This record gives sequence, structure tokens and C-alpha cells, in this order.
Amino acid sequence: MADGEQEEAKAKPQGFEGVAFDDKLRLYYSRLFPYQPMYRWLGYGAAAQGAQAGDGFSRREFSFTLANDIYIRYLSYQDADEWKADMVSKLPHKMDLGAVYTAQPKQKAFVSKEAFKEVEREFVIDIDLTDYQEEKIIVTNCLDPGDESFRSSFRFMVVAVKVLDLALREDFGFDNIFWVFSGRRGVHCWVADERARKMSNQVRSSVAEYLNVFKGGDKDKTKMAAVSGGLHPALRRATREIEEVFEDMVGEQRWMDADRIGMLAAHVPDEKTRDLITERLTRKEWKNRDPLEKWDELKKIVTKASQTGAIKGEEVLTQIMFYLAYPRLDINVSKAMNHLLKAPFVVHPKTQRICVPLDPQRIQDFDPTSVPTLNEILDQLDSSTDKGAKDIDRTALASHVKTFERTFLKALEKRTAAAKFSANQAVAAFDQVFGEESTVARAAAAA
Repeated sequence: MADGEQEEAKAKPQGFEGVAFDDKLRLYYSRLFPYQPMYRWLGYGAAAQGAQAGDGFSRREFSFTLANDIYIRYLSYQDADEWKADMVSKLPHKMDLGAVYTAQPKQKAFVSKEAFKEVEREFVIDIDLTDYQEEKIIVTNCLDPGDESFRSSFRFMVVAVKVLDLALREDFGFDNIFWVFSGRRGVHCWVADERARKMSNQVRSSVAEYLNVFKGGDKDKTKMAAVSGGLHPALRRATREIEEVFEDMVGEQRWMDADRIGMLAAHVPDEKTRDLITERLTRKEWKNRDPLEKWDELKKIVTKASQTGAIKGEEVLTQIMFYLAYPRLDINVSKAMNHLLKAPFVVHPKTQRICVPLDPQRIQDFDPTSVPTLNEILDQLDSSTDKGAKDIDRTALASHVKTFERTFLKALEKRTAAAKFSANQAVAAFDQVFGEESTVARAAAAA
């Protein structure tokens, strides 16, 4: 090949790199998006028991953001096939999921306001790295998952998943919890237990406030004095999770640099101790010391002050760690049943990475820089020689759908089926005691 031909070949886009975004979405939505697993989730038994059993799917709100920021709300679908047809037709750049209503959202214009109310919605959590960045807590890249340093930023999300997953399971007894990488700079959580879906806005607010240690806009004030004589058990448990990765974060985020010592010392209530930390750790001889050595020195100063009764050392150190690493919830997303949240498995329009499920038990092993992009999975589909396999099984997306099923969907379906079986058994037992009249009475009441 001549030099000119080689240069021309290099200049040509590789694979799907130069293909228009809408054209790539058309391929993704028509051949790869996992409609059936998603329908099994959102239908809560519809796929196995018929449309009537899971008509919540047809009353679920979907919203699309199309090209040129055209925004459409109150979409709804009878089943997965109708949903797929509209996705392929409209090619949404972003898709959000909303609440289940008393009527189909697409009929909203034809029913009265009183007849169109939210009846259920998963309890959701939204955490974004920019909330840490605004406080100058993160110095590593937190916007581009393709950058190697993004792994360091993602440690904040590892802490968030560990802390909140444990709280939701142990403190509230929820079982059906699903975590998702947002595709760029955060994570989302969906709690799908029936009692979570039925929670009122007031109860949702109470749960969100319990999980949130930051109050109002003043995020450096934490609820450390919730109980006398020590930390609340939930905060103590969260402290253990933070401590597992905190020493790595100290160096990565340069929290012990001279120009940032004041940010940590500000959490010490005693002025003398605060000034000692700032004065000692900003000395010239400490400038090039290892960050962990500086952190150890700060802890020694706090511990010594605690022994004199000037401060409560454990609470001070915990408050510093919480300020730096405790999950920062977008609390308004969690409080309202009708709040929209981006759907799993969509493509992030900025990074073109897939919003893939996370395994909370293996979250420390998750590598956000390796999350497949739209180009990559379309290249895999195009180049695969296994023409007999399903399209999705010819791409890296298949493993992420399996994570969704393994960590969430199968257990959800099992619990849903068990609950319905128990309900049917109770009805059968009632009928045996009260006879045919009870069945007739129930049918009349339902009519």
C-alpha cells in the first residue's frame, strides 16, 4: 500500500465510529436492548401471568428525550412489543422511568385530574460525583469514564453502594435492590419491594432523610450527636465501610496537601486543636511527607485533645471521614413518587456508554473504564462469526444482562410468585371455611 493510501486508511473512521448517533441507536433498540428482562421487572409478574396480572406495566410512565432536546412525557405501553416499536420509531437519546398511575399515562389528557394519580413507584436513589466535586473533595477526573484516573473518582461510588445497600437491607429490611451505573459520573438505586413501591411521599422523605447525613445546603454539618455516648449503630457501620477504602482515597484525592488541611481542620470544634493541626501539617518539613503519615499525625492530635476532654475524638474523626466520603444523595429524587429517573440499559448520550447493572457484593471489582460503549457492542455484533447465537449474546452486553438477572430479577420474580401463591392459598382457605357465598360476594364487590 502506498504512503498516501495508508494515510487515507488511517483517516477513515473505524467500525461505527463515524456513524450517526441515531443510526446506531436504531440498531441498538431494534437488536440489542433487553426489552424482555426489563418487561419482566416492570411488569412484576405480567410476563408469566398475563397482562391482567401485571397491568401495572401499561400504567407506568415512560419519558423520552429525543434529538434536539425534544422532551416527551406520559408515554405508556401495553406490552414489551409495543414499547420496542416506539423505541425504534422515536430513537430516544434518553429514557426515564416514572410512577405507575391509576390510568394509562398516554390517556392522561382524557381523564380528570382526580382520576390520574400516582399509585406506586420504586424507591430510588441518585448519587452524582459532581456533588463531591462542588465541595472540592474530588481532584481526580470525575466526568470521563474513559479516563484511567476515573477509577479513583469511582471509589466514592463504591463507598456509596456499600453503605446504602447495607442500610436498605439491614435497617429497613428491603430485599429487591437494583444498582445501576449511570453511564458517566454516578450510580442509581431502585428498591423494588412491594412495600417500598407503595410508600407515600412522606414515608419516602423519612427514609431519604435517614440515609442522608447532610442537612440542607450546609453539607459540612453531620448528625454526629444523634445519640449520647457514641455513634448511632448505622453510622458506626457506615464508618467501617468508609475506613476500608479511606486510606487509598487520602492519597488519590490529596486531602492532606497544605492548601486543603484547613478543610479537614474546620470540623474540629476546639479552636486550639484546630489551629495546631493547621500549623503543624502545613510546615515546610511536612510538605513532602506521605499523605498517610500526615493523616496519622492528624489522628494523633485529635486523640490527644480527646484525652484532655477538649473534644470527642471519635466523633471528630468520623465527621471528617463522613464529610469527605459519605454518600451525597440527590435527596429530592428519593422523596417524590412521581420523580423520573434514567432507565437501566440506555446509552448515555455524552459518553455513549451503556447504563449497566452493578453487583453490590462485588462493587469493589467494578471497573467503570471498561463499561462497553455503543460503538464497541455494535462492532462486536457486526464482527461476530457466531451467526446462530442471539444478537445480544454476541456482544459484551450479555454479561451485564446476566448480572441484572442474577443479582435482582430472578430473586424478585421468585418472591413475587411466592407472595401471590400465599395470597391464593389464603383465599382458598377462606373459601373452604365460608363456602361459595364468599366467592360470589368477592366477585360482586370487584364488579
